[in-house]
Amino acid sequence: MKSSSLLRRIVAATLIVAMAALFSGSAPSGDSSNSSGGAFGMVIIIIAVVVFLVVRRQKRRTAQEKAVAGKITAEADSYAAAKRAEADAYYEQQCSAAKEEVGKIEKEIADLQETLATLNNETMAEAIDVDAYSSLRSDEVKNELALLKVREDELVKSGKAYTADAAGRKMTEINTQAKQLLRCFNSESSSIIEGVTAKNADAVRGKLRRSYDALNNLFKKDGVAISEEYLSMKLEELSLVYAYMLKLEEEKEQRKAIREQMVEEEKVRREIEREKAKIEKEETQFSNEVKKLMGYMQKAKDDVEKQLYIDKIKELEDKLKALAADKENVLQREQNTRAGFVYIISNIGSFGEQVFKIGMTRRLEPMERIDELSSASVPFKFDVHALIFSDDAPALEAILHQTFRSNQVNKVNPRKEFYRVDLEEIKKVVKENHNATVQFIDIPDAEEYRETLRIERQDKAEEEK
Repeated sequence: MKSSSLLRRIVAATLIVAMAALFSGSAPSGDSSNSSGGAFGMVIIIIAVVVFLVVRRQKRRTAQEKAVAGKITAEADSYAAAKRAEADAYYEQQCSAAKEEVGKIEKEIADLQETLATLNNETMAEAIDVDAYSSLRSDEVKNELALLKVREDELVKSGKAYTADAAGRKMTEINTQAKQLLRCFNSESSSIIEGVTAKNADAVRGKLRRSYDALNNLFKKDGVAISEEYLSMKLEELSLVYAYMLKLEEEKEQRKAIREQMVEEEKVRREIEREKAKIEKEETQFSNEVKKLMGYMQKAKDDVEKQLYIDKIKELEDKLKALAADKENVLQREQNTRAGFVYIISNIGSFGEQVFKIGMTRRLEPMERIDELSSASVPFKFDVHALIFSDDAPALEAILHQTFRSNQVNKVNPRKEFYRVDLEEIKKVVKENHNATVQFIDIPDAEEYRETLRIERQDKAEEEK
């Protein structure tokens, strides 16, 4: 602005000088100097006009440059604002992602700390595993428990059942607090261990550990704490008590199974005796009939009557041969105590689809055993999918049980003999281990169950009306 104002003043001064020269050149004196002064004035005017035009052009250029500069500045400001907003958004996004990542890491740290605490507890409770005592009898487990009690007493007497911080404390005070701590822990642990059952075994382990932690925290200010070794012994005591309880139950089941086997064997023996007596009675009856007919035939008066007796005698002899074959079969079954039927049965109304009982019986009539299983203990009757006669039925049954061990419904008591498995898999194992052709029934009748469903649907439809 200052430069343009200065130029305007210069142009104005130049014009004034030019006008003065011009006027002085046009005076009537006729002097040549005046003539030259007029020419000089004209030159000055031309120069002034040129300068004016240059200045005007410069002003326009300056205005255009300012406009372009303003536009560039506005665009630069807009671009800067956009980039600033983009940078702010990116910053917020990165901050949010970082916060989220920090949250995840903190959660992982918390989970790992929880897992570490759980692993520490499991490490301390590792002695609970009763598999170490699976080969022992209940009386042997009881002896192990008595020996453990002796080791616990020795640990207490040696002073290793607890740890002590003697800094600034008298030994008499420490001993008094240690005895009190051990009395509290022994009392609580005995109460906890005595209450262990199959239902709460896992909870009892944690309860014993929590008692250990709580008492140690309570007596921490007194400078005494229960040792890890003593806690390990208590956990081992818990496992032994639990193993002893399981062994008693297992031996009870074994005795029950033996009694059931003895009852079953007695039923088989009686059935065989009845069948032998029945066959012998029929043999005697048919033999007597043959003797009578032989006497009548000898007294026959004509050939027609004689032929009638001969046909009747032949019929009775055929029956005697069939009885002899039946008798031989019964005697073989009596001598071969491993011969019997392996049965595949189901009860979809009681246990659902694809749950099969795989067992065996030495009964001459295997359906009698299945009818016994369909007694009042289940709401619906069992349906038979296969009855497989085998000269070594226990071996075939054992193969099936071993093959489908992982499919047992009851993992604790395998004597229940129920398996959740596809029937096609059972067929495959039977065909691989049994020579004779076996007839399988794929779809069970389940008459009572299906009729019950029909009645329920009918009752529901009537209620909705």
